[in-house]
Amino acid sequence: MEKYLKVGDTTRKAKAIKSWTAVSDGVSGKLVTYEIEGCSGVYDYFEPDNNLTDEAMNSRRDRSMIPPEYIYKRAKHFDWSLYNVDVKSPKKEANRFILYFDKYRKQGRGLYIYSKTKGSGKTLLACCLANEIMKLHDISIKFISVTDYIELLSKKGEYEREIVDNIRKCTLLIFDDIGAECEGKDWIRSALFGLIDFRTKNLLMTIYTSNYSLNDLKVDERILDRIHNTSTGIAIPEKPIRRELATKRTKEFLDSLE
Repeated sequence: MEKYLKVGDTTRKAKAIKSWTAVSDGVSGKLVTYEIEGCSGVYDYFEPDNNLTDEAMNSRRDRSMIPPEYIYKRAKHFDWSLYNVDVKSPKKEANRFILYFDKYRKQGRGLYIYSKTKGSGKTLLACCLANEIMKLHDISIKFISVTDYIELLSKKGEYEREIVDNIRKCTLLIFDDIGAECEGKDWIRSALFGLIDFRTKNLLMTIYTSNYSLNDLKVDERILDRIHNTSTGIAIPEKPIRRELATKRTKEFLDSLE
């Protein structure tokens, strides 16, 4: 098989003479040996197939801090039919985030997933999307709720400071339940602004979930402006599907005992 490969500053014709299955940095693929026109000897190139090994994927999951109940959820596990309404628009935006992730990433653009109904699937959807991205892209992903982030900041240990730093600098952050933090505390407003401003300036992506629409979100105006400028909104239908899913899981468990 012939193809063209970049060698130094030039592109040359190359002929594959052998290949075998290989793994590099947890990604499977092929190690291909080429003879390259105008070059002496042979050259080995690793050609990934973009499939992570199970070990590498488990390592990514462990580092993501995604809650155990969501850690294995993928896009196929999010059942849009449970809402019994037209979900064409939010479903389209969710799929676009996966399909055009690189374009979102270049702009540092994330998502703002909202619904005033508790248990409507906001966090589940955010984690499903993150798990899809985790499988396809070699990036750092973190999950934390706003209240847990505030609690982390109140602790002064080296371990907590390291986690906070990783959250600030990760490529994709799920910032869960924004709007639920305590109101009226200047240090909390300052801390949230510091995080969101840092991520905005460095084109780092954030998926927010909230019980408030952006128009109703009660946060510092500076925070609101940055979320507006870096987020695509996804409105989730007002239906508590968590209860339906819990009922379904209970039935499946009981049925498995018979």
